[in-house]
Amino acid sequence: MKKTSQSIVKSRTKAVHMWHSYTEHEIFKVKEWITLSIEQLIQNDNELLNPSKVKSAFKIEGQKELNREVHETTINHRLARYLEDYLGQYGFEEYYCDIEYNRYINNRKMVFSLKTHQQIEVRPDIIIHKRERIGEPIPHLLVIEAKKYRTTDKDRNHIHDLMWDNNYRYKYGLLISYYEVNETINCELLTLNDGKFIKRIFKVSKQKTN
Repeated sequence: MKKTSQSIVKSRTKAVHMWHSYTEHEIFKVKEWITLSIEQLIQNDNELLNPSKVKSAFKIEGQKELNREVHETTINHRLARYLEDYLGQYGFEEYYCDIEYNRYINNRKMVFSLKTHQQIEVRPDIIIHKRERIGEPIPHLLVIEAKKYRTTDKDRNHIHDLMWDNNYRYKYGLLISYYEVNETINCELLTLNDGKFIKRIFKVSKQKTN
């Protein structure tokens, strides 16, 4: 008998619930790892997080002067580097950290959309995963959508889909906004408990330490 979209969703809910369990200690550890990595980004690459113009005598003739708002991939590359640096310290040394990863083994990265109940192609900003070792209980640890300004429903939906889909089963999701406010980098950590997404909002100060 052909499965309906609703029955597919229910079966996926059950599968994900069976695979992932959380403890407050582990959630705290993941949040601390993310926070430390963002703090290193702020400390070492602070100029990437300030889109305001800087005083400069250098100008290009015929071009309008813009600002220092770099492409988000530039920032994501640096954040991914710090996340990777601390994988071993937090017990995640078996995982790889990649940006803009667009493959599922030998195929395009297709995911089951909870919104449309269709397969859609995605390319998440940063992922912490095991690449080809998909047969393990937790093959994928963290999927991140990190944007310059406010994250969108589309970003959140992609996180939900990659946590839910039976082919990926990401244990954690993270939404990051770099420029939304001047004082902090805003973060939303997601878990999937009993078929429900639980969010934990936290902020990291952009103030550099001496």
